[in-house]
Amino acid sequence: MSSLRIYLKIAVASIKSRMEYRASFTVFLFTLIMFYSAQALTISVIVYRFKTIGGWSVGEIAFLYSILILSMGIVSSVFSGLIEFYTHIREGTYDRILLRPLSPLGQVVMGGFEISGIVHLVLGFTAFWIANQFQHVEWNLLNISVFSVVILGGAMILASIRIMIASIAFYAVNNSSLVHLFVFSTREFMLYPMNIYSTGLKFILTFVLPLGFINYYPAHYFLNKSSADLFHPWMTFGTFPVGVMMLAISLVMWKIGGRSYESAGA
Repeated sequence: MSSLRIYLKIAVASIKSRMEYRASFTVFLFTLIMFYSAQALTISVIVYRFKTIGGWSVGEIAFLYSILILSMGIVSSVFSGLIEFYTHIREGTYDRILLRPLSPLGQVVMGGFEISGIVHLVLGFTAFWIANQFQHVEWNLLNISVFSVVILGGAMILASIRIMIASIAFYAVNNSSLVHLFVFSTREFMLYPMNIYSTGLKFILTFVLPLGFINYYPAHYFLNKSSADLFHPWMTFGTFPVGVMMLAISLVMWKIGGRSYESAGA
């Protein structure tokens, strides 16, 4: 409990640091809202023009989008500190982190706690509400529970990718290009149903970089979509198990990378 209180204090300090320059923070929030609004508008225009994308209607695609953004909301709040982790390695500040009697990963994560993740959650729930105006999913206790587990599993998959990419900084020092490629660029594939992609790309998004489990596969359960285009029907329920597996692998990579760390002054 003592360690937990310390982590919470580190997170609060991160939020206060972010809020110190309120004008900059306000501009950042506005930019974030405009970016996702433009993204949603682009998808809407495409669906309006073609009516469906890969057999998925506007409501179904909105549902895909809501799952993705809600999972991202959790990750953007808690794991933003990993985006620029390489600066700790390059500037030698990771040495200071290692001197404290706390988990280095926990310090990096809480030290970069980002309150702007709330914007993702607001946008995610907005997309979720819009999707339900079209789809009318029956939200009984079972479906609410499954949906909550799916969001958690999706967040674990996204968080695992960030930890894995951050771990590479122990060897490469500057991994910013990998961050933009694997953390930001690849999630664009999840804005649309995966069945519009080639078999090879679907294989990669399922078994190599399993982003398909964040929203595409679990959406089949809630929307009662046919599983004929899936590699296996049981993949509909794979989000949480894949999230746990990915998180375990990422933590192992972090530990291995940490053992290889050499101080900036070495």
